[in-house]
Amino acid sequence: MKILHVYRSEPEADTNKLVEIVSEGREASEFKLYEGNVDYDKLVDMVFEADKTVCWW
Repeated sequence: MKILHVYRSEPEADTNKLVEIVSEGREASEFKLYEGNVDYDKLVDMVFEADKTVCWW
């Protein structure tokens, strides 16, 4: 199962731990909305490629 983690802001230690738990045994990728210019076309492609998408505020 492929999982995509989308971050609205830089993750804190608690968020990183939760991401680690949720991603265990899965192929995981990340998309950081808080870094510079956002390539929304790439984000849409990544969402459709993933089986599950989790958004972190």
